[in-house]
Amino acid sequence: MHNIFSNYNIQLTEEEFELFEQFLTLFITYNSHTNLSAIRDKEGIIEKHFIDSLMIYRFAKPEGRLLDIGSGGWFPGIPLKIMDEDLDVVLLDSVGKKVKAMDHFIHELGLHGICSIHERAEKLALEKKHRWQYDLVVSRATAYLPQILEWSVPFLSAKGKIVLYKMPSEEEWKDGEKAMKALGLVLFDEVFYDIGWQDRVLYIFKKA
Repeated sequence: MHNIFSNYNIQLTEEEFELFEQFLTLFITYNSHTNLSAIRDKEGIIEKHFIDSLMIYRFAKPEGRLLDIGSGGWFPGIPLKIMDEDLDVVLLDSVGKKVKAMDHFIHELGLHGICSIHERAEKLALEKKHRWQYDLVVSRATAYLPQILEWSVPFLSAKGKIVLYKMPSEEEWKDGEKAMKALGLVLFDEVFYDIGWQDRVLYIFKKA
């Protein structure tokens, strides 16, 4: 596992490495009876889930309060929490089995300052304790760009940022750019990279 992280210039402390090893075992076991991902080999999970989740560090260190919309069972929120115990992380998903899995992983890994919520984003955004309250809103492969931007904006603090993990698509970007302008956002940065020979991009937005 060390070699795969090193290939992407990700340096782990011994404690972080042990947590990722434990997480890998937990995930493989859980995924064998509850389908959370079609990727089932160890190297694929490490590379396409763990490492991909951590690509946000290529532009900035996540800080403050983080909301992961459509966590899909754990990513990218749990890997980001493993890398920084000071992050205040909320994992959001509308699918009950995925929230149950997240609760299991959080408990077994002994993580603190992280919780999961079983709810739809548009409904949670109506609650005062969540609306406009997050320094960072992230989402990985959850929905088409205009839709995920619309879900994300109500959670964003005045100086917060939205980070979306995507595969590059000219058509999706054109639609997303229109939504971005309509929602009062600007593109702060974009980070292109590849994972396992697949092109990926992080789109980073902030309020105009």
